[in-house]
Amino acid sequence: MRLNDHLTKRLRHWLLRPSIRAKIMGIVLALVLLLGFGITWEVRAKMSSALKSQLQERGISIARDLAARSTDLILINNTYALHELVTDTLRDNTDLRYAFILDANGRILAHSFDQGFPRALAEKNRVTPNARANVTVLTSDEGAIHDIAAPIFAGRAGSARVGLTETGLNATVDALTREMLLTTFVVSLLGVGAAYLLTLFLTRPVLALVDVTQSVARGDLSRRVQPWGDDEIGQLATAFNRMTAELDQTQRAMLRRNRELAALNAVANAVNAPAPLAETLERSLRALLDTLDLPAGWIFLLDGEHIQLTTWLGLPREIGDREVVTALHGCPCTVALADKQSIVVAPLPERCPLREGRLDDARAIASHVTVPILARDHVLGVLGIASADAHAFSDAEVKLLEAVGQELGVAVENARLWDDLRDKERVRGQLLEKVIGAQEEERKRIARELHDDTGQAITSLMVGLRATSDASEPTTRSRLDALRDIAAQTLESVKRLARELRPPLLDDLGLPAALERYVASYRANFGLNADLQMTGFSNNGRLVPEVEIALYRIIQESLTNVAKHAHAHNVSIVVERKPRAVVAVIEDDGCGFDVRAVSESPHEESRLGLHGMRERAELVGGRLQIESAVGSGGSVFVEIPIT
Repeated sequence: MRLNDHLTKRLRHWLLRPSIRAKIMGIVLALVLLLGFGITWEVRAKMSSALKSQLQERGISIARDLAARSTDLILINNTYALHELVTDTLRDNTDLRYAFILDANGRILAHSFDQGFPRALAEKNRVTPNARANVTVLTSDEGAIHDIAAPIFAGRAGSARVGLTETGLNATVDALTREMLLTTFVVSLLGVGAAYLLTLFLTRPVLALVDVTQSVARGDLSRRVQPWGDDEIGQLATAFNRMTAELDQTQRAMLRRNRELAALNAVANAVNAPAPLAETLERSLRALLDTLDLPAGWIFLLDGEHIQLTTWLGLPREIGDREVVTALHGCPCTVALADKQSIVVAPLPERCPLREGRLDDARAIASHVTVPILARDHVLGVLGIASADAHAFSDAEVKLLEAVGQELGVAVENARLWDDLRDKERVRGQLLEKVIGAQEEERKRIARELHDDTGQAITSLMVGLRATSDASEPTTRSRLDALRDIAAQTLESVKRLARELRPPLLDDLGLPAALERYVASYRANFGLNADLQMTGFSNNGRLVPEVEIALYRIIQESLTNVAKHAHAHNVSIVVERKPRAVVAVIEDDGCGFDVRAVSESPHEESRLGLHGMRERAELVGGRLQIESAVGSGGSVFVEIPIT
């Protein structure tokens, strides 16, 4: 779409670029050429069609005449006379390429070919006995050949064939075309000449208007256009003179307003660009000085009782450092801080450090203005602008600088808020990482204790129950066997819980083995058709433990949510290891849910699982995306970068 727009603009620019005189002459020339070429093409086409029809009719006449004259000769088997007849026919017709006679069985009786008769030619055209003639257009090295076949004695004696070329026809058409093109060229020259004379009278007042317009564009509003008459161009000249007079009155106000807006826009662009605070302030001050054509400026920021020099342009840096040391004491600029109002200092006091400085062009400073940088009625710093002109800062200039000061105040406050937010987010990430790490360590410890202590205790209990059962009465033995079965089920539950808390395969063999074991257990526990596909893990070694744990927990939480809430029958897990990332996709055919509603739900249980998965992915630099809709299943997409 953008390419089409670009091409359209280029074409429009190319068409509108020539002068009016060139456009008029071009239109006349285009019309003459279009008309001339159109008529030439139409006449050529119609004439070619008519000549081809005449050629075919003449060919039919020749073929039928040849057939009629050869009938008796064929019946008396006079081959020599047939050859003479074919030769005479070819000699009497200059555009006849060949002629030959076939008997009823398709054998060649006579032909006009010197190098031998081409056998394939006899089969190219056949005529029915009752037909007048049959015409077929053949393609050859000499061009198109109209092959005409005529029956001899109603086909019982054979057929006569002749071939006519279009060489003469084409020569006639080409000659006529050249004459018409020459006529078109002559008419084009006459049309261009007439158009040129016409444009001389039409464009002269327009060119005069263009000349004055260019002077106005250069800023000269004193010139006027001489009207050439009372027509539309004369009315345009009068209106243009009136407009120029009005522009002369408003130009100064517009320039002043444009200067103010340009300064504000330059500062706004510098403030809104993503950059550290010190760089943002320097770019803002530089843009302000360039727009207002001022030589020097500075920005001080206040941090409690301390003063920080952030930007100093156009003056020696030592002066600014001295101001920081003295904390602006004894300087009239402190009035701007105390009263929260701008102050213009002109002339400079005797003790002002700026008296010692020189601008880049070696001029002395004659005045400067100090503007407080405000944010919500709090002074965050000061903006200073210096000039070699004692009367450089009018009331309008000061108001403009005050607006800039407020904009800088918002930028400073936002930058400090962003710094605080980044610090808090960094601390939150560290705490979250420690919490998740502690969770995994606690899971590992609990899983180890369940497997070692609790599992061994239940195993010992089962052994004791077995021994007691062997030494007991039959009635008591059945009860003890039931208790031993309960203990066995409890032992299996403890082992499964230990594996879910911290699967040993994840630490020993890695993510693929742990996921295969978990998915198999998932199928058995929940009765769902779970399909696991893992690619790219065979020859690339193991992932780092943090990535393996994050992926395992995200997939585990996703499958648990499917089993609890989705009412699904099938679930698919695809994990692919790529050169720079590992990707996991979990999809189910369940009832689905509204992702946004669940994420914004006031019930913590509904949204903590989703937030937990997303935070686990973000902690290892990845991203997690959940897509689902009510009634259409759901999918979880995880991508984690790897090195």
